[in-house]
Amino acid sequence: MADALSQQTQHHAASAGYGGSSVAGAGCVWSLNVGSAVTLVFANKALMSIQGGHGFSFAVTLSGIHSLAAAGCVMAAQAAGLAEKTKSVPWKATLWFSLVGVVSIGSLNLSLLVNSVGLYQVAKLLVIPFVCGVEAVWMGRRFNNAIMLAIATVMVGVGVVTINDIRSGATQLLGVLLAAVSVVASGSHQVLCGSLQRTYELQSHQLLAASAAVQGAMLLLLGPWVDAWVSGRWLGSYTLTVPAVGVLLLSCLFSMGVNVSHFMCLGRFSAATFQVLGHTKTVLVLLISWLAHEEAMSARKAAGMAVAVAGMQTAGCHGYIP
Repeated sequence: MADALSQQTQHHAASAGYGGSSVAGAGCVWSLNVGSAVTLVFANKALMSIQGGHGFSFAVTLSGIHSLAAAGCVMAAQAAGLAEKTKSVPWKATLWFSLVGVVSIGSLNLSLLVNSVGLYQVAKLLVIPFVCGVEAVWMGRRFNNAIMLAIATVMVGVGVVTINDIRSGATQLLGVLLAAVSVVASGSHQVLCGSLQRTYELQSHQLLAASAAVQGAMLLLLGPWVDAWVSGRWLGSYTLTVPAVGVLLLSCLFSMGVNVSHFMCLGRFSAATFQVLGHTKTVLVLLISWLAHEEAMSARKAAGMAVAVAGMQTAGCHGYIP
């Protein structure tokens, strides 16, 4: 969710230049962004997991809570004068963008709920090939052979991990379908984000402020019904314990940390550096899921993850920053 919400800021951040800030300041921003993004994944997994977690298996509802937290965070920054006020955006554009965001954020959290952390994280790398396809078909963009090879490498790596998890029973068909929906929705959200920013001359946080509250309201209205269909449990039947509330608050805190740190990244890092930042989070999530959470890691799955990450890194090195 916040990971998905932060995609609204990544497009702008990746194209920004280095702002001349101190090395120490840049290091703090880097650490905040990586730390909050990685801990958010595991906080959400701990909150939603039935086995060994708190059983809050209401992924879409959780997405709505995070969206409202993000909206509150940006609005507070605007009220304090730390960010520019939101420009007027046509309601149709806001509604369409919010609807796509709802599917993106909700499907990402549902994917995390039903899949292993490794498959969830690796599947997100397919956003790169999807966005490439959209840009090639609808925008006429052409990619050189090195980028095409890198994209193919990402797809092969993700395919190996997916087949491994299906054969081992770590995921089911529903998990694969949800991961696929999250890729299409997140890629569409990313393309639409860039288009709206250019059309209405919006900064990232302005678009986030204009849409996050709408997305949060939609997710909270639809969440209980979708969650009941996926998990077979109704939100009203859940007994909220003190430990669960604590993890929920931490999850919201980390989600705000992701968004705030993305704003702080604007103008600090070059596109290449920001790409490495994303790779760092991916690698850390995969390593922690294996080492700390003892997620099953066969040689084939490890090889698939390595191939997928290597392909994404190669795409970045050859000038493609999604």
